[in-house]
Amino acid sequence: MPRHGPLALLFATMYPQTVMSMMVLTPPVVADQVTALYGLPPETAGVYAAASYIFVAIGTLSTASVIPRVGPLRMSFACIVAGGGALALFGLGSFAFVLLATALMGLCYGPLTPAGQQAIANGEPIANLALFLSVRQTAVPLGGMLAGLIVPALVIRSDLETALFIVGGAVTLSGLVAGGLLGIVREEKREARPIARAGFLAPLRLMLGHRALLAMSFASTLYGALQLVVSSLLVVFVMHELGRDLVTAGMMLGISQAAAVCGRIGWGFIADRVGRLRGTLGAIGLGMAVACVMAWGLTPASPDWAIAGVAFLLGGTTSGWNGVFLASLMQTVPAAQAGFAASGALLFSYVGIVLGPPLFGGLAGLAGFPVAFLMLGVLALGGAALCLMPAASTK
Repeated sequence: MPRHGPLALLFATMYPQTVMSMMVLTPPVVADQVTALYGLPPETAGVYAAASYIFVAIGTLSTASVIPRVGPLRMSFACIVAGGGALALFGLGSFAFVLLATALMGLCYGPLTPAGQQAIANGEPIANLALFLSVRQTAVPLGGMLAGLIVPALVIRSDLETALFIVGGAVTLSGLVAGGLLGIVREEKREARPIARAGFLAPLRLMLGHRALLAMSFASTLYGALQLVVSSLLVVFVMHELGRDLVTAGMMLGISQAAAVCGRIGWGFIADRVGRLRGTLGAIGLGMAVACVMAWGLTPASPDWAIAGVAFLLGGTTSGWNGVFLASLMQTVPAAQAGFAASGALLFSYVGIVLGPPLFGGLAGLAGFPVAFLMLGVLALGGAALCLMPAASTK
């Protein structure tokens, strides 16, 4: 890849992730309007996340061997061009189009992290890799913020169908324009030779053949479960267990999401300073366990500042591990396998993302939120133990 500097590489890998995150998170933001438009019960909105991540996983696997041939940055911008068209399908007035749009957006979102990893590995060495990747991974919460700020305002000013067409069309146009104008994308070199053992299951084979990668990947399953539990069920916990109103609960969720951005950058900075990426991942897991124990100790009598403090710690730990995790993967494999390693490891993360919230919700319904948070703390300790295993025993 020609030299364009780290800032150009950061933008070229972060922009598609931000935009695609915004689009994937748009349907949940307007879930009431979508379910009303198609005559669906409101409860079906929860099915979207699980269905979406199934197609995200398929997209992650199916494009792992294609990315080097097409070019990771070209692939990324092609994904947002197609993803914008997929979002517009939500407004066509047919449930079949909703299913198709969900599938297409998941397939377009899946390749972005492996493609970004490969593009970064193909470039010049980056001194503060964990911080660089952590900043890049703030694209996910930033995309969620944009979805929350832009889409509801458009729906109020027009209607759901028009809003989705506007957002989808603008994204498609921006992908075409940015992909054509950015030199780092236009001048990207393609991989002339195919990767050995390329195929749909090649990333999984790479994981299974490398014990260090496998240990970190299992840890990411647990960390991913905690991340989605906090982001999806914190409002329910604050309202139903702690007796706060919706406004206060929403404020606590906002605090946790702000902490997610701070945590990603902060943990990346720490990892680069101490020089121990897997050790930092273990420390983040210990922080998750502490936060879960603190959540277990909250009661309706707890002051709002205490709830806000726990929400901040939960957000900063359960959503702060991603960049350090990706940097650890990149340091564990040769540069040519960076995208493959990310594809395989993310499949484990997605298992936790899909299964975590319903399992936590079921446990909370049976035994209460305090017991459920204690169990989350145990899972976090398990993830920390996997990350802190001596390197000699995981290779």
